[in-house]
Amino acid sequence: MRHNDPKTPLLAVLRALSPEQRAEFASEARTEVSYLYALGTCARRSPRASLAKSIADASAVMARRHGTPVVTLEELAVMCSRCAP
Repeated sequence: MRHNDPKTPLLAVLRALSPEQRAEFASEARTEVSYLYALGTCARRSPRASLAKSIADASAVMARRHGTPVVTLEELAVMCSRCAP
């Protein structure tokens, strides 16, 4: 169990999901779990607009199904700018 706070809202969602739910989230967003983690840890910068919308929409679906937080388009757009060294 992790005790440090996630550095992005997307990482918070990923941590709240089981491995099976992460796969469901990635499928719903039409991407891979590894890509979501790369975004969530700021190893990759903001996704293209259509993928960001898919991720935001998928997070809303996961919130309804599993009670996880929702990641908005606005959060996806700026989340890594706060993490920059």
